Amino acid sequence: MRLLPRYLVRLLIVMVLLGSLTACVPAQPQPQTPVGPSPVPPTALPSTTTPPLSLHLTLGNPSGAVADPAQPANFLILRNQYALAYQRDRGIPLWVSWHLDAADLGATERYTGQFITDMALPKGWYRVTHDDYTGSGYDRGHMAPSADRTASEQDNEATFLLTNVLPQTPESNRGAWEQLEAYARTLVGQGNELYIIAGSAGTQGTLAGGKLTIPAATWKLIVVLPAATGDDLARITAQTRVLAVWMPNTAAMKDQAWATTTTTVRCLEERTGLQFMTALPPAVRTALAGPGCGATVPTVATVPTAGVVLTSPTITIVQVIADPPGDDLAGEAVVLQNDGTRPVALTGWTLRDQANTTYTFPTFTLAAGAKVTVWVKAGTDDARNLYWGRGQAVWNNTGDTAILSDAAGTEVVRYNY
Repeated sequence: MRLLPRYLVRLLIVMVLLGSLTACVPAQPQPQTPVGPSPVPPTALPSTTTPPLSLHLTLGNPSGAVADPAQPANFLILRNQYALAYQRDRGIPLWVSWHLDAADLGATERYTGQFITDMALPKGWYRVTHDDYTGSGYDRGHMAPSADRTASEQDNEATFLLTNVLPQTPESNRGAWEQLEAYARTLVGQGNELYIIAGSAGTQGTLAGGKLTIPAATWKLIVVLPAATGDDLARITAQTRVLAVWMPNTAAMKDQAWATTTTTVRCLEERTGLQFMTALPPAVRTALAGPGCGATVPTVATVPTAGVVLTSPTITIVQVIADPPGDDLAGEAVVLQNDGTRPVALTGWTLRDQANTTYTFPTFTLAAGAKVTVWVKAGTDDARNLYWGRGQAVWNNTGDTAILSDAAGTEVVRYNY
């Protein structure tokens, strides 16, 4: 028998030893391929701890919309300018939500082209066109308005995408709805930032062969915050000012003031099935939502005749002068404005601070569009100035709340500073 050469024997010994060492080293775990379907985006309303997908959803997602083509009645669209839930089979948004502050308002001119078909919608979906509205008698009504996005041409053009638009009567779109849009921008000019949600409800017909729904009503919710840095949700309290309106999408809105359509957040929820401000703590949300529709839905079907003095809440608090130059008593005042198109009788109304120091209005009517200054000091009343007649200051320099109530004691508006 022939023996192996010595060098081969050595090589075999080394190979055996290396094999033994390798067997002693623990095997490293290998990445595992996931088994089963990919996670599906949740459809539940966001919790207070879930960060928003967009600044425009800071207050929450009213319908739990998701960007899933399998959800055609509640399809989430996120843009830099706004967020919305689109309804494919109605051809209109369910709601549109946006944040508005001074940075959004610039010198950009209104886009002058045709309204824009939204080509970003999922493949196979009907895409509403400019001509679907032509000759219908309905306006192409913006939800997030053109004038709220004038910082750049791109921002302005985004509001003309037809997923941000719905059929609106001219009486509403060019009247009370536009007035409310302008009022919102006035609030921004006064040093506030706003969270706004607008949308539609109901059906009173269709256009484009049934592909474009004419809603029975439009609605809007506005949360008003003094402009500041930091966590906006943390700055919203039970005293934060909130406006809510419900407008029938009919010719009955002719000559109506937006303030005649005010309601409560709770009533909007009852009428739409949506849930608003879900990102807020429950106690704050409940306080801001107010009562349900039973006692608060305004009647807007009848147009007031000329000369009628309304007592509806068209009055807003424009400014509280709490820390004037010089003597506080000499300069302290509250400025009120009638945003409506009819005069409002303020006789018997009250204005008070957080400590319930109260001023009661004498026989007085504030003309449409007019302002009146309620001075803390003594003086002689006239059409533009009313005097409390106090001998000491009322409004805290470091912050307070002005509360205006009507003659029945119902709170009309509160102003925090």
